[in-house]
Amino acid sequence: MLGLLIANPKLAINSVLDGIKLWFYNVMPSLFPFMIFSNILLQLNAAYIFQRLFNKMMNKLFNISGSGILAILMGYLSGYPLGSKLVCDLRKEDVISINESYKLLAFCSTTGPAFIIGIVSIQMFDNLSIVPILLISNYLGGLLNALLLRNLYKETLYLNSYKISASKSFSVILNSSIVDSIQSVMKIGGYMVFFNILIYYLDATNVLDIFTNFFTRYLNTYHLSDGLIKGFFYGLFEITLGINIISKCSDPLIIKVAITAFIIAWSGLSIHMQTNSFLMETDIKYSRFLFGKITQSFLSVFIAIISFKIFYPTTLSIYKSFDIIKSFEKFNYATFYYESIAVLALATVVLYIGRKMAK
Repeated sequence: MLGLLIANPKLAINSVLDGIKLWFYNVMPSLFPFMIFSNILLQLNAAYIFQRLFNKMMNKLFNISGSGILAILMGYLSGYPLGSKLVCDLRKEDVISINESYKLLAFCSTTGPAFIIGIVSIQMFDNLSIVPILLISNYLGGLLNALLLRNLYKETLYLNSYKISASKSFSVILNSSIVDSIQSVMKIGGYMVFFNILIYYLDATNVLDIFTNFFTRYLNTYHLSDGLIKGFFYGLFEITLGINIISKCSDPLIIKVAITAFIIAWSGLSIHMQTNSFLMETDIKYSRFLFGKITQSFLSVFIAIISFKIFYPTTLSIYKSFDIIKSFEKFNYATFYYESIAVLALATVVLYIGRKMAK
């Protein structure tokens, strides 16, 4: 790869600049504020409050403590890799056990609703009817995955043992949260640029075309188009690029949606490496995370196919009796973004006032 960079510096420069633009204009604004608030909430003992309220319920359902709700909520709201980062933060603080970490990673390593509605369904597929299908496969896939791994990593939790963070001034909490979030976002940006370079050169050298042609010639028993297969292979590395290719293919929509659900659940090697950068700071093994992503991906495909049969608007579907589509027609990412930030800010104020009153 180094030789290719030297041989074609223009391609190298373009791939780096495109990666930086994607990170700066799309990922950093959508992820950075959520990272700051999640870090502040963690240091204001939000995990402790969730433990006190939901320990018994979460243990009964998923064999995890209530503290995991913080990672689940933030992961479902903002998308990967924030949920995984919070799991690592909880593990570093010894709030959760190693087995809880694996179950939580299986649960909250999902994308956010804004990506599915705004990017995938509206911009790429131009089809709002697939929104419920992809949302169900995304979130239900994560939930069923946690239930599947519940027995694999079963343990006895001490539900009456609570972990409370050391009391700090708000200025100290804010400063450490900003510093930690900047480091995390910069790290994510580095991985995004690296994988953007990798994809550019895989495309320029036609390496992925070799795999596509091999699959088409020897393994394509379902007669999938070359574009769909190429999009799948690209999606294994970077999901946005892969799904965009898939959305433009002429294959049956149910197949395109099922493969899109797989790629969203898989999340791409770029996200995997971003997550692994946080896992390396703990005793959590990447191989266990990888196993959870594989099971989640296949669960999501299965759920997407069933959901498509039930919800997609055809004469045989029950979808026509609902007005689900109308709830997504007026979706506005900016409104969703600012409302989410407002809710997190309000939660921060309430927790801070509550801590002051407790003193």
